[in-house]
Amino acid sequence: MAKKKATMQDIADLCGVSVATVSYVINNSEKEHIKHDTRIKVLEAAKKLNYAPNVNRYLTHSKSNLIGIIINWNKRNAPSKKMLYYDLAIELQMQLALLGYDTIIATTKALEEEADIISKRSLDAAFIIDIRSEEVRRVTSKYYVPIIFLDCEINDPLFCKIYPDYEYIISKAKRMLQSEDIFLVMEDILNEELKDIITNTIHPDNIFVNDMKNDLRKFLLQHQNKKGIILGEILGLEVERYIRNDHIVVVTSLDKSKLLLPDTMTIPIKNKTKAITAVKTLEQLLRLTYVATPCNQHLLKPDEE
Repeated sequence: MAKKKATMQDIADLCGVSVATVSYVINNSEKEHIKHDTRIKVLEAAKKLNYAPNVNRYLTHSKSNLIGIIINWNKRNAPSKKMLYYDLAIELQMQLALLGYDTIIATTKALEEEADIISKRSLDAAFIIDIRSEEVRRVTSKYYVPIIFLDCEINDPLFCKIYPDYEYIISKAKRMLQSEDIFLVMEDILNEELKDIITNTIHPDNIFVNDMKNDLRKFLLQHQNKKGIILGEILGLEVERYIRNDHIVVVTSLDKSKLLLPDTMTIPIKNKTKAITAVKTLEQLLRLTYVATPCNQHLLKPDEE
């Protein structure tokens, strides 16, 4: 006997919401604003029950065909960080264009305060690049569309996060350098959880966080006899001026970049790869084919592997 096909009522019963709420989520209706956590709960229940919507009908109910790309700054951010984040935003924009989406790129130093303004643009979905964990619930409560977080760790399995597998990358870089006692040069990021993941195996005295106040030259002169890991080829370019390039490994993000010396060791985690993964995940969320993992993390391995 054929298995009974799941209905919206089944999803509503599982989630403890009304059938109308399920319908609004499944059909991406603009008649009612559904909170982000409720939306995710409904989508995950639909997947669990193998609910089969009319995908074409779902996609044509898109409110605006507009995706938001929101970049968080703080006032201390150096130009090198801004360049990397803008490059990621452009890669996202290019991948979304292949699927027929328009994009709006917004930068902010106060996302929580500006969330109301951004939400009024009738976005179908949003990518948020870097965010403090304590802001997540307050910000997402003002959005009613799928949100994917990039380059940040949110200790909540409800939200989808995409970032490089830094534990693997740092371990690999140490093997390439044949040293455990290394220094680290990285950009200043807002998300403390991700910063802890990156730095937890390196002594605090050997960590340089690049911002408008800190002196990279002074740090490098104090660490000339050490080997080091550099996050980002723009910082890597600066480090090459003071440290032998066979004593560093640079984790690169830019596609087809030739900023570094040809023989500098690199571990590529391209923004293009990150963007492809993020947009693929978004497409799965919109088509109700996304399979959630326990932590909802997508940890990116180096592109060469």
